Amino acid sequence: MNSLKGFILRIARLSTGFIGLVTALNAVADGACGSAYAIETTLPSGARWSMCWEQTLQNGISLHHIAYQAKKGPKQDILFRAELAQVHVPYDDNSARYHDISDYGFGERNLLELNEQTCPNGSLIKYYGKAVLCQQILARGEELRSQNTSVQGYKLSIFSISQVGSYNYIPRWDFFDNGTMEFSVGATGALQKFTRGNESDVGWLIGPDKIGLSHLHNFFWRLDFDLAGNGANDYVEEINFVREDKGLKAKHEKLELETGRDVNPDTMRTWIVADKERKNAVNSPLAYEIQLYQAGQRDVGPEEEAFTKYDIYFTKAKECERFASHNGTADYCAKDLSTYLNGETLDEDLIVWPTTSFYHIPRAEDAPNMNLHWSGIRLKPFDWHNSNPLASSIR
Repeated sequence: MNSLKGFILRIARLSTGFIGLVTALNAVADGACGSAYAIETTLPSGARWSMCWEQTLQNGISLHHIAYQAKKGPKQDILFRAELAQVHVPYDDNSARYHDISDYGFGERNLLELNEQTCPNGSLIKYYGKAVLCQQILARGEELRSQNTSVQGYKLSIFSISQVGSYNYIPRWDFFDNGTMEFSVGATGALQKFTRGNESDVGWLIGPDKIGLSHLHNFFWRLDFDLAGNGANDYVEEINFVREDKGLKAKHEKLELETGRDVNPDTMRTWIVADKERKNAVNSPLAYEIQLYQAGQRDVGPEEEAFTKYDIYFTKAKECERFASHNGTADYCAKDLSTYLNGETLDEDLIVWPTTSFYHIPRAEDAPNMNLHWSGIRLKPFDWHNSNPLASSIR
């Protein structure tokens, strides 16, 4: 792992105060992080995940130095850092357009204390005496089958809960025994905004003379890939499947410069982050596919919210580019994703910003408290292994 890069990033956070200094010193003393901030888990199938975590005012819980090891494989670094970079909530009547991560924050006082009831059969991880993380090993159900023999899958699941206004947000990080990662956010609590009347084109009648205002939740993640421990060797490839000669042909394009891209169902478009040097047994680059599997809803906002224009962004790594919108360092950096795109090369080190949207139309069942709804993305191994890492369990 690029230790200099980790040291610089932690020194840059010293402005958060003494706690940030303690975290930075722990990181220097113990490699990636101190023991209080380390998560190392072996799943029942033998796969192993290791990572570090930290708490910050705005992002809440961030993960870094994420590595995976199959039961019969070497340990491989995947992500230098992963964090939720914005929850943008514009209301249909334009009465509010919230930026919950940058403006209110998911950490410190907004980070709720967990207990055994909220973390059943799990382990509570504390931050200065306050239980802020739940770590669980969960069954995923049948993962694969060969004739009459099946293999059950498992995952490491980590979550926290943050209170912002009337909403409870639950950032969840799931790590599967086959190397897949799913990052998602659950939303529950109570509806935030209402208007009066019996009909409305900006909301839904949920009770007598009470209309819940419709709104969007635009979720943005910031992912700093360091495949095999070196981000300078990573590159992005976009793959489109185009119909030619009565069949579908894969068209590969390496993305050289910073860009924003959209999901395209007509071409089954997808993206992989690959390593230039590390190969598997058949000489294919070790890679991860980025799957925006909940891309059915879209929000392209007004001109002043140009950061909503694309489904996914690829930018050159810069420490000051922290949030998808309302970037607090805009006085010497850039204000949002739309201005991060300025033609720089992706060759040195890249950041991936996947997004997904959920359009919340209130319903009677959302009052007085709404059911939990989830929005997420998936990162899936692509030639990361020589063969299915769980298949040996059926032999």
